[in-house]
Amino acid sequence: MPWFRKHHTCPCGTDWWAEWDCLCNDRCPTCDAEIEPDEHEAIQGAKSAKIRSLNDRFRKSLTGGHVMMTAAVSALPDDVRARAIELTRTFDDFTPDNDPHNEHDFGSFEIDDQKFIFKHDYYDKSMQYGSEDPGDPQKTTRVLTIMLADEY
Repeated sequence: MPWFRKHHTCPCGTDWWAEWDCLCNDRCPTCDAEIEPDEHEAIQGAKSAKIRSLNDRFRKSLTGGHVMMTAAVSALPDDVRARAIELTRTFDDFTPDNDPHNEHDFGSFEIDDQKFIFKHDYYDKSMQYGSEDPGDPQKTTRVLTIMLADEY
């Protein structure tokens, strides 16, 4: 997952830098206004090992976050759906091509010539915004989504 260092300037006069896994807006620490970044740079996530560990634990145990399936996956026969969940839990074919930041946040596999993917997303505890620190479980709600590749 890419990581970004972003600069924000609020009309109230506050300016700050923040590091996030997306180019989303941020809340001003002074007045709580929602502010778009006015500049950014891509950086390597310094917390990749912690994020990877949390993602692996969640994916393997299916505890510590929310597990979601798309409507198409939910509509599959029980045995196919169970196999998709099991292949997500046991996935370990992470490579520099499918995991460039070494965070184990995405994977794909096939069942009966049908391609599936899973992906991790990171939200704040209210589930309204992206997490400010995906490496901190006290600030992050993890969501693991299993879907058919053609739904992405």
